Amino acid sequence: MKRLAALGLALLPLFLVLAGCGSFYPGDPVERKPRFTAELRGDSAGWGSLTARYSPSRRILTWSLNYRGLSGPITWAEFRGPDIEGTDSAIVPINLPLEGNPHPGEATLTDRQAADLEAGRWYVTLKTERFPAGEIRGPVVPSR
Repeated sequence: MKRLAALGLALLPLFLVLAGCGSFYPGDPVERKPRFTAELRGDSAGWGSLTARYSPSRRILTWSLNYRGLSGPITWAEFRGPDIEGTDSAIVPINLPLEGNPHPGEATLTDRQAADLEAGRWYVTLKTERFPAGEIRGPVVPSR
């Protein structure tokens, strides 16, 4: 019995290290990372969803995009910000080609893009040949 208890104590650090795998990277700053979601709909039978996290100190947005039922292959995918007179709307391309579903990605944002994202002024759109202006799209909103 004592041997079993001693073995358990000896293996405890290994179990603690393995339990935390994937949840922390030593280079990541300890910070609150806002989360965002988007539900994508349009005039077709297609639909999609996006989940994202933003690291303010690194200015990196990471996401996972899911989609189904589109009229054809995606020709372009992007995040867009507000169309403010006298400025270009913020465009952040979603890594193409979209291989795999869900599709992961990341981008480094400018200060302006980050401010618009956190203020809820972004949306995501997926374009196809049949719908060059966007087959499905949806607002990127803060989530819990």
